[in-house]
Amino acid sequence: MRHLAFTGLMATLLAGCGGSDKGDAAAKTAGIPLAIASAKQSETPVKVTKKLDEYPAEIRALLQRANAAVVAGRNAVAIESLCQAIGQTPEDASLFRMRADVYKLQGENASARADFSTALRLAPNDPDLWNNRGYFLMSQGLTAEALSDFNRAIQLQPAHSAALNNRGLVHLANQKMEDAEADFTKAIDADQKFVDAWNNRAFARLKLNRLAPAMDDIRQALRLDERYATAWNNCGLIAVRQENWEEAVRAFSRAIELEPLDSRWLGHRREALLKLGRYEESQADAARVLWLEELKRLSAAAQQSPRGTEVWLQRGSHLMAGREFGAAAQDFTRVLLLQPQNADALAARARAWVAMGDRDRAMADCDSCLAIRADKDALSLRGDLWLQREDPERALADYEAAERFDEQVAQAYDQRAAAYAKSGKPAEAAADRTRAAGIRSALAAPAAATAAPAAADPSFNP
Repeated sequence: MRHLAFTGLMATLLAGCGGSDKGDAAAKTAGIPLAIASAKQSETPVKVTKKLDEYPAEIRALLQRANAAVVAGRNAVAIESLCQAIGQTPEDASLFRMRADVYKLQGENASARADFSTALRLAPNDPDLWNNRGYFLMSQGLTAEALSDFNRAIQLQPAHSAALNNRGLVHLANQKMEDAEADFTKAIDADQKFVDAWNNRAFARLKLNRLAPAMDDIRQALRLDERYATAWNNCGLIAVRQENWEEAVRAFSRAIELEPLDSRWLGHRREALLKLGRYEESQADAARVLWLEELKRLSAAAQQSPRGTEVWLQRGSHLMAGREFGAAAQDFTRVLLLQPQNADALAARARAWVAMGDRDRAMADCDSCLAIRADKDALSLRGDLWLQREDPERALADYEAAERFDEQVAQAYDQRAAAYAKSGKPAEAAADRTRAAGIRSALAAPAAATAAPAAADPSFNP
């Protein structure tokens, strides 16, 4: 089951809803469903499924190749394989529907629509195909044409839960809330575990101001799928209408946990926090929304220039600032795939590794960066890593080269002093303790009393 958001005309209205292009009984592989419709022409629904191993060996190999290509994100290869399969069995509606799905992934919507239509010409009494094309048309904002397809699917199979749910979404887009609620109810009656339909009926009932039944529906949706972020958001919206601000905050917070990069949940929680007088937390959510807006801008720029290293560096740095360290490391890695000798990316990725607790990778990236150029940030970070490995000698050498002067340097002197004392070198230990004390005194002194830059302090002598 798919929890999908729609763009274009329906984006605002259906922000809390989930549609489905699922077939009720299609046999599926990992990436491409294999539903074969009979050529029989009648008014009864015809859905004949065929397993992958029932295809001739040559067709089976092409479908396996197409499926693997989709999983790997190589849609053009998948289309090529499906074209070859269609060339050998041009009367197989399922193959056209499969290729339509890949065209849709590729953004080739005209080709996708043509293939959906060809599939329906070959198998006009398959309700799943009507629902599939309707779902595609709905995703393109063509609600009138989508409605016609859903009606035909339901005419062929009155209990087609996906088509009923999707027709309900069209009614929502057309502001026909009573009709939407009725269709979602029929979808639930056809499939009691259809979580999207429970969520969508809750949304319709919220719009109809039927708050108690709406809350019952959304709780059922969450019992079926506790990780459904959109349902948690709708739970929060219903709680807001009920002026139950604490429950609203809890619901929005869970949605944020599940999908932390969706600014809608943060905006909703901010409003609920304001109602509770929790102004500092509300301001933090507002700042996070602004951060996400900048991330969206940088992401769009990166998609427009996928081989532009500077934008990926900027995006990675922004992700670091937002504490999204794993995603930041991926961006810096992308830069290094394009420019293996990019010292900025190596130093930045080292910081990301440290944030994620991977000190070995961080040390390797610092070494690689410093092999390219003398970089104070990389030296300073490597010094910290040496100190964590209880190697103050190397840590202090890196700190001196980085011209660093702070509490961390004082701790390195303390650590080396302890090592000297343990090895029977009291004079060296005393000298290091004196250096550590001198650093702390200088740091504690008022800024106006510091006559020279930290790097020029004569007490710094490892």
